[in-house]
Amino acid sequence: MSLKTRQISKDNYRTTIVWLEENLTEMGATKKEILKGELLLEESFFRMVSASADPGTFEGKITIRKRFGDISISVSARGEAFNPFVSMEEVSDDEEEMYVFAILKSHKDSLSYNRRNGENIISIRVHTSSSKQAFRIMAGLVTGILLGAVLKMVLSDGGINWVDSIILTPIQSMFIQALMMLAGPLIFFSVMSGITGMSNAADTGKMGGKLLGISIIKLAVVLLLGIALGLWVGAIPEMVDIMQQGNDENIKAINLIELIVGIVPKNVIIPFASNNMLQILFIALFFGILLAKAGDRAAHAKEVVEFCNRFTMDAMGVLMPIMPFVVAVSMAKMMLHTDFSMLFVYGKIILAGYLAFPLIMLILTIFVGVVGRISPIPFIRKILPYLVVPFSICNSSACMPETMKFCREKLGVDEKLTMFAIPVGAQFNMTGSGAYLIMIALIMRLSCGLPVDIEFLVSFFVGSLLLTFTFPSIPGAMIIVMASVFGMAGVPASMVILFIGIDPILDGIRTAGNVAGDISSAFVMARLNDKLDKEIYAKSNSRK
Repeated sequence: MSLKTRQISKDNYRTTIVWLEENLTEMGATKKEILKGELLLEESFFRMVSASADPGTFEGKITIRKRFGDISISVSARGEAFNPFVSMEEVSDDEEEMYVFAILKSHKDSLSYNRRNGENIISIRVHTSSSKQAFRIMAGLVTGILLGAVLKMVLSDGGINWVDSIILTPIQSMFIQALMMLAGPLIFFSVMSGITGMSNAADTGKMGGKLLGISIIKLAVVLLLGIALGLWVGAIPEMVDIMQQGNDENIKAINLIELIVGIVPKNVIIPFASNNMLQILFIALFFGILLAKAGDRAAHAKEVVEFCNRFTMDAMGVLMPIMPFVVAVSMAKMMLHTDFSMLFVYGKIILAGYLAFPLIMLILTIFVGVVGRISPIPFIRKILPYLVVPFSICNSSACMPETMKFCREKLGVDEKLTMFAIPVGAQFNMTGSGAYLIMIALIMRLSCGLPVDIEFLVSFFVGSLLLTFTFPSIPGAMIIVMASVFGMAGVPASMVILFIGIDPILDGIRTAGNVAGDISSAFVMARLNDKLDKEIYAKSNSRK
């Protein structure tokens, strides 16, 4: 943690701002973040000054703190309790007061007030690290392993069973149930939003159909790669041994005919109640296409769909902060029933997950060269450095503005096409997630001793291809859809619990694969429609 402090008053305010700029720059804040921090500091600080008993001699302490990549500014001063944000009047005759109110209100998520030991403390969040969650998850992973190992050494068999059944398993179960509660609405509105987004871009002509076709072909090849990796890794009996106690689920993998017939639900309620993702996908496609055909008459309905999509994603975001705790619980539970040798088993799965990425990039490179009929060397040379962004953020939606900027400025894709192809294609280019889930499900089927024949592989491939279109592009969403993929493979859905601990480790590399698939589709679309600036594409990847 990095910490810088100094006194602040009206007299030394200007020199304090210079000091603030220097230290924020040193800590890695961008110019935009520094300007925002200075603006919020100015408005907050001078409100504290004006509310003090003696504004002329008012003095406080300013602290700049960097912790786990987050950068914040805090100002503290002794005096009577005074919250500069609560005390503001939303309606005021003073124009300056209204101006200040508008500034602080627009940045309310970056501001907080606290009172401690007779001091008023204002905190300003300048920068939020995209890797903070990754640090916490890794801390939870290590803590859970150590806690489980210690408990196994000090507790009797009865004590271990008590801790598992009374503490660890209920926590795991509640988290999984909360995820499954959100699964149906999240996927339904995510798919509908993608379809209405495609219909809103009517001026792009037939590009929506072309984009979908390109994405499906590419995704199918990547899923075949996932099947190959699953067969290569083979059975891992140790995974099943952990779940033997109390696991009486008997799920039959469906055949292709049952899969196709079962896509159409008897009513619109059952799919959400049973979390049948293929049926939810059908309903979303059915109503999404109806909305698309309605045109401007359905404008308000489309706004409702977009709001519900953001709302369900925000609801999912509420669960993500407790993911490190759940990871710790999951790893502790695992260590109670196994030993450190199990870590090597998980290491094998993680290795296979990361091995999928270079193979996916190879497929995308060939795809760009063959379908786009252009040298893929500049593409692969430029995209690899950029994929660090989605890898660190673990959220393809959050990095979408940067992805569109990359396509325009580095690859030379037409701006209008980029604004259409990247957001719409994101739902149909889950290459990284698709390869991972189909691989894991196949490994677990082999581990359960179930047969893997051609009939099963064909049915499983088709079902997985359809399910891939339901994957939400947010962190932690794979746990939601993993249960459905397991069900198609004839694997008990409860075995999803085995992967809670390692799923966050693979989230980054999956997201990078997803974004790479999205970019490749947009690039090929631009090439086929003569909307690619070849001069920009051929330029070296140097910084401006």
